Order: sequence, then structure tokens, then C-alpha cells
Amino acid sequence: MKKLNKDNTSKLKNNSGLYYLHNCEGKKVYVGTSKIIKHRLQSYHEKDDFSVNRTKKKLRENLCFFDVQYMNIKKARKIEKQKKTNLDHNHL
Repeated sequence: MKKLNKDNTSKLKNNSGLYYLHNCEGKKVYVGTSKIIKHRLQSYHEKDDFSVNRTKKKLRENLCFFDVQYMNIKKARKIEKQKKTNLDHNHL
């Protein structure tokens, strides 16, 4: 598990795969896929719609850590579907 910040997300590969987001207590709160994980996780630092989208703002405020698994996007989506059913909820 790594701290969700610009330094750590900038070091990620431009690959597809599965990512997990954790709250500040370390609890896994979100699982997602992306064709380019680096860009997806970096988007949590952008201020594009941060101030107007309350849900995204609250989500961003409560995220502290992430994990990444690089893999084929089809495989990632299959695993994502399985993992989402195992989480209490898929967002804050």
C-alpha cells in the first residue's frame, strides 16, 4: 500500500490493470480498472471539477492509500466485478 500523492502516482507505469483505493485507516473502499492506471490515479489530484462535484470532493478528502496490479484490461475488469461484490460498498 502506498500513500496517494503526486510523487507516488507519477512513478506508476502507463499500463492497464486494477487499482484499490484505501481510506486513511487503511480500509479498502474502492476497486477500479483503467487502461492507464497512472493517469487515473493522477486524476485524484487534479482540480478539474473538484470544487463543483461534492461526491468526488468527499471521496478525494477521505482517500490516503492505493495498491496497483498491472494486467490485461479484460482480466482486470473480470476481477474488479468479483471484488466489488466483496466490498461493503464501492465508494465512500
